[in-house]
Amino acid sequence: MKKIFLLLSLCFIFVGQAIAQDAPSPREIGDAYIENTGGVDAWKAIEATKVKGTAAMQGMEFPMTMTNAKGDKSYLEVDVQGQKIIQAFDGEVAWQVMPFQGITKPTEMSPEETEQAKDQKFLSEFIDTEARGFKLEAVEGKEIEGTETYGVRVTNEEGYDHTYYFDTEYMIPIMVATPIKSGPQKGAMMETYMSDYQEVENIMMPFFMEVKFNGQSIQKITFTEVTLNPEVKAEMFSMPKDN
Repeated sequence: MKKIFLLLSLCFIFVGQAIAQDAPSPREIGDAYIENTGGVDAWKAIEATKVKGTAAMQGMEFPMTMTNAKGDKSYLEVDVQGQKIIQAFDGEVAWQVMPFQGITKPTEMSPEETEQAKDQKFLSEFIDTEARGFKLEAVEGKEIEGTETYGVRVTNEEGYDHTYYFDTEYMIPIMVATPIKSGPQKGAMMETYMSDYQEVENIMMPFFMEVKFNGQSIQKITFTEVTLNPEVKAEMFSMPKDN
């Protein structure tokens, strides 16, 4: 009987080692993801993107437009009952207009909110990773909505810290976990789920995202139109000087 238990133990060890050896490295996962969604050259050729869609919160849907550009620049506009919510970042300064919070004129965000804005990278961290100061680390994958995943944590010396979970079959990210850097929930993890990948000019992009906190859905975003390399004026990202 002891011999049987020993053989079973050795079998489990060998199986575990085989699984570990078969698992791709973080670099291999990242390379497969970029290749499967368009390739390095195609991604680098993108100067800007413009997305139209809806943002669903607390049972209500609001039209939204989001423009992003090289330099990690972003401009988000959401129409809520005829009033515009704006959140923007020009690569250095993050600013906003939030009429429902009494912020009716363009106002600079807090340092913590600015750091959160800096975390949104225009070019994937899996492209020119090391040259841009990022480090990839394998973490334990987990089952996400019935799908097995590989986990890859991406960090840098400036405090960047995102953990991606990739579908083991298609090597595309289906969830990313990010620590919150500002507000009362600072330090807690926010999870963004990505699905409904569609092709846009040979680039595969998720057309649906859901943000969850403590397992509860707090926002759903559905893209209805994605434009690559639209005409974008650089000044749209900068905070207006005349308030």
